[in-house]
Amino acid sequence: MAESLDRTLSPLPEELDRALRGATDRTLVALTALRRAVRQHVQDERNRGTGLDEIEIELRTIISRVLKDAAGRDSIDGERDTLANQMIKWSAGFYHQKD
Repeated sequence: MAESLDRTLSPLPEELDRALRGATDRTLVALTALRRAVRQHVQDERNRGTGLDEIEIELRTIISRVLKDAAGRDSIDGERDTLANQMIKWSAGFYHQKD
């Protein structure tokens, strides 16, 4: 009986592996695109003479609007706040980065 149970369960780890790889790849692509967009925005604004405080206020406004639009979608508690905080950290790093 245990042998037949093992045969039934054996495809599951392979399916989970594929699903995890796909989700991870998509997530990394999305995070990389987001990071690049934040970097470009911060550099453009810095080049226009905008201060970091103003850039961060603008980013927080954008983030707030996006989160409001995303309300009700499946989410792990705090993941959106974590992402928003990361975007603000990126902005500070990019602002002080030498080209």
